[in-house]
Amino acid sequence: MPDPTGGALDPDGGDPITIQRTYATARSVEFDALLLAGEPQAGAHAYGARDAKAGTAQHPQAPDPRVLLLLTEAYRHGKAIGGWNGAGDLLATCGVGANEPGIATGDTSTAIVAELTHTLGEHRAWDRFPANL
Repeated sequence: MPDPTGGALDPDGGDPITIQRTYATARSVEFDALLLAGEPQAGAHAYGARDAKAGTAQHPQAPDPRVLLLLTEAYRHGKAIGGWNGAGDLLATCGVGANEPGIATGDTSTAIVAELTHTLGEHRAWDRFPANL
């Protein structure tokens, strides 16, 4: 997991990538879509007064509360959300169904990225919010 205070990621054999946002500083309005490559577990730095709005984890294996906040905000804003490798469980924790409009989950990243790319072309998942006449 990246350093909670910023820094850089050092990929194998590649140039370091500067971290621009952390879970504590990122908000869903900054993103067009979210892509989850797994289910981030809460680190020790996930708790404290700065994360009061995000809530607290109930056990050590609970998802990071800041990620849950980011996901629920993105969902309410109609953003595209995709993921694999446990992301479906994370979405279910947030009350988001894997088959809802604008949501792409599965076993392979290639298919999910393709579906997410298509959804981005629609700007928002408007079908998530049916009109009541």
